[in-house]
Amino acid sequence: MFKLRLLSTILLLPLVVAGILFLPDIYVAIASGVVFMIAAWEWLHMTVMKTSKIRFILLLSLIVVAFSLLALGFNHAWLYYLSLLCWLGGFVGVCFYPNGTVLWHDFFLMPFVGLLMFVPGWLAFNTLHAQLPYGPERVLLGCALIWGSDIGAYCCGKLWGKTKLAPQVSPGKTWAGFYGALGTGCIVMLGFYWWLQPSFSVIQALLLALVTVIFAVIGDLVESMLKRIYGFKDSGNIIPGHGGMYDRIDSMLSAFPIYFLGLQVLQNISII
Repeated sequence: MFKLRLLSTILLLPLVVAGILFLPDIYVAIASGVVFMIAAWEWLHMTVMKTSKIRFILLLSLIVVAFSLLALGFNHAWLYYLSLLCWLGGFVGVCFYPNGTVLWHDFFLMPFVGLLMFVPGWLAFNTLHAQLPYGPERVLLGCALIWGSDIGAYCCGKLWGKTKLAPQVSPGKTWAGFYGALGTGCIVMLGFYWWLQPSFSVIQALLLALVTVIFAVIGDLVESMLKRIYGFKDSGNIIPGHGGMYDRIDSMLSAFPIYFLGLQVLQNISII
C-alpha cells in the first residue's frame, strides 16, 4: 500500500505543481473544480444523501454557487468565518465523540454543512490564485504547508508516536505526529519566505503556518470522525493507494479559508 501511495504521489505531484504555477486562472478554477466536485460527490455519498438523484441536485447546486461567487469576484470575509466556525464545530464533535453524532445524521442540516465545508475552501484557493503578484506561488505555499505537515506527521508518528491524539476517532494519529506536522509546516514556510520575500515579518509568517497546519489537522480529524459515524474506511478509491478524492483534500478544505484570511491580514488587503 505504501509503495502504491508513493508511486501515485510521484506521478501526480509534478503535474499539480506545474498546473498551479503555469496554468491560467480559469483553467486552474476548472481543474480544481473537478477535484472538489469529485470530493463533494464522495462526501454526499458517505453522509446522509443515499439516492443518486438527491446527490446530483445538491452537487449541481454546490457547483453553481461556487462558480457564481468566483465569477462575481466575491470578497466577503463572513463566508470564510462561517466556514471556520463550521470546522471548529466539527472539531468539538471530534473532542466529544461519540456524543452528538445524531447531528451528523440530520438530512436537512448536512447540505448546509457541506456547503460551508466545500465552497469557501475552493473559493479561497482560486481567489488567491488570481491575486497579483505571486498568487500562484502563494497557492503553492498553502498546498506545500498541508502536504509537508502530512509528511511530517506521518514520519514523526511512525518514529516517536506513542500517545494517541484522538484515539476514538483516529487511532493512528499521535501527538508526536501533530508536533511533527507543526514543525514541518514551519520549515516549509521558512523556505517559501526566503523565496518570496514577503512584506510581513518571519514571525508573522510562522504564526500563519502554525494556524494553517492546525486547521489542516482539524479537517483530517473531522473526516476521520465522519467515516466512523457512517461506517466508511475511505471516501472512495479513485487514487491508487490514497483512497478517495475527499481523503486527499480534507485538510485543504479546512485550512485554505484560514490561510487565505491570514494572508489578507498580513498583506493589508481589505476584505469586508
